[in-house]
Amino acid sequence: MEYALQNMDVGLVLLDGARRVLALNPAAVRLLGERAAGLVGAYLHDLHPPSHRAKVELLLAAAGDPAAPASARSMMVALPGRVLVVKASALAPAAAAPSGSPSGNAVTALILMEAVKPAAAPPALPPASPPAAVRPAAEPLVKLPVEKGQGIVLLDPADAVYLQADGHYTTVHTADGAFFCGLPLSELEARLDPRSFVRTHRGYIVNLRHARAVERQDGRAAFVMAAPGAPRIPVSRNRADALKKRLAL
Repeated sequence: MEYALQNMDVGLVLLDGARRVLALNPAAVRLLGERAAGLVGAYLHDLHPPSHRAKVELLLAAAGDPAAPASARSMMVALPGRVLVVKASALAPAAAAPSGSPSGNAVTALILMEAVKPAAAPPALPPASPPAAVRPAAEPLVKLPVEKGQGIVLLDPADAVYLQADGHYTTVHTADGAFFCGLPLSELEARLDPRSFVRTHRGYIVNLRHARAVERQDGRAAFVMAAPGAPRIPVSRNRADALKKRLAL
């Protein structure tokens, strides 16, 4: 345990009083990957979909409240291939005044740590380099990581009725409600079982096991899903022919 803590990569992101990113350390860049590009100067709320901003604001408010429990100052964030623990802490203005920060403005530190380390692959001989045009197949998703409360819940993909793009993230709709997922829709499309999950629209993926009917209205097709409220999921024109063949329509 002690050895693991000594070798843990700890990221640090500094925010000014207006929730704007002031700086981040190299470990935060490594942990965030592609999401680190262009972060400096960006407003934190602009990086999250509207449905998730209230939770972020609660985290930041707790960071400045000495009486808030540690759980209120922490949240879990699911990223491709990893889960991060984010802990927030308000710094006194005099103790943290990075160059360019507003005078007298408190700074909030976001501390990032990886909660789940991927299992190390056994040593093996290096494989032959594949052709440049060939990309490795995406790892299939056995569970869908979604946020619930202060933690991550692993949903059975079969319980997902449909998935909806939410900015750079995804909302997973089930018969029991909607859940926030930190993975983009494009990655979920590549990693979910294509026998059940099909992209009907650039903003939607449906689970065919929950599709009850296909209807047409104003010349456009839509799936009617077997879920409370019978939600209708649009089918874009450029995907309609492929879906017709798939369903023998």
